[in-house]
Amino acid sequence: MDVEGGRCFVPHENQIHLNKDHQIASPGFDRSIGAGHFPVYAHFCGGEPHANRLPKSILEGDPYKIHGLFILGASILTAWPNPILWQKAFDALDFLVSIDLQLTRDAAWADIVLPATTAFEQSSYCFYGNAVRLREKMIEPVGQSKPCFTILTELAQKLGYGEKFPANETHLLDLVLKDTGITRADMEQDERLTVRKPAEPMTYRKWETGHLRTDGKPGFETPSGKFEIKSQLLEEMGYEGLPKYEESFETPVSQPLLANRFPLILGTGPFKPDMKSCLRAIPDFIEKYPDPMVQMNPQDAADRQIETGDTVVVKTPRGFVEMRADVTENVMKGFVYAPVGGGGPLGPESWRKANVNVLTDLEQFDPISGFPVYKTLMCQVKKKHRRRTIVVQDPSLGCVG
Repeated sequence: MDVEGGRCFVPHENQIHLNKDHQIASPGFDRSIGAGHFPVYAHFCGGEPHANRLPKSILEGDPYKIHGLFILGASILTAWPNPILWQKAFDALDFLVSIDLQLTRDAAWADIVLPATTAFEQSSYCFYGNAVRLREKMIEPVGQSKPCFTILTELAQKLGYGEKFPANETHLLDLVLKDTGITRADMEQDERLTVRKPAEPMTYRKWETGHLRTDGKPGFETPSGKFEIKSQLLEEMGYEGLPKYEESFETPVSQPLLANRFPLILGTGPFKPDMKSCLRAIPDFIEKYPDPMVQMNPQDAADRQIETGDTVVVKTPRGFVEMRADVTENVMKGFVYAPVGGGGPLGPESWRKANVNVLTDLEQFDPISGFPVYKTLMCQVKKKHRRRTIVVQDPSLGCVG
């Protein structure tokens, strides 16, 4: 640890520390719908509540009822497990706004749909720890679209909170760069519009000199100051301090009877060059990936008389979706991998019908982080056979043999 050739830490002084004094504090985690749930997640994520608590708040008023929702650049119904539950939650809202580059599945439930700009139609900045880069606007916003930043700041002004928000993107960057020694002019004058902080030479064993802790004391940035294998923070929040293996909720070991019906292990997630559901209406993407493809091992495919390109049904205890088979050695025997991103209103019909989160489960989640299990779920894949259709012959044609 922190020795030449080992796992080293970036020195505190080599990083640019952006100003955060202008940020508005949240009302507090204890007043949020997440109070009492997933404290470790909240601790490392600025005190925010976990999104998996949202349906209970909307539908059951637990711990109180959420009445309105803004969805910015997201598609909850195609990203979270149990889309039917989320649809019921959307039905129970008093007001829903969708702000996005394109129509999403969520937009069908929205009272108002606002078109957002792309990164090419707005100015912003990128932060890389030791560098800040200016992103210049390349074209004016198309149609009635506006940057999400502008939409929210204009709304704040209408509600009487305008003074608490930066007036525009230029003002925001000035606030962020305050006391960093970097200005917008510095970035504009650079060929790559980027300002880097000159790096000090790497030093080692910084835990001995106090360069790893914000308080300057020797040790690591942990409650004990030690490199903790047994986490004091986890213990303080009611969890076991040492890692403990537990069999996942849904495996052939934990659910042996279920394995008879669902003998394969399902993984879900994105695939390159996909970005969840963002590319579903892009012509080049549609041409190259006209159908969602579930990857499976050649042995599993042969056992089921499945070949690449066949229409198959992927089924779990929660539901099923249709996809095309992609038989490949890239997937281990006994496992399959299905892409996320289907279920929205754009793209080919096969993608619109294939919401992989019909297969996943919101009730199976990690007890510390709160995130649902999108992988290691039990499933079955079967080749879809065409239904036999009985054709009634027109009797006026006589006998046709």
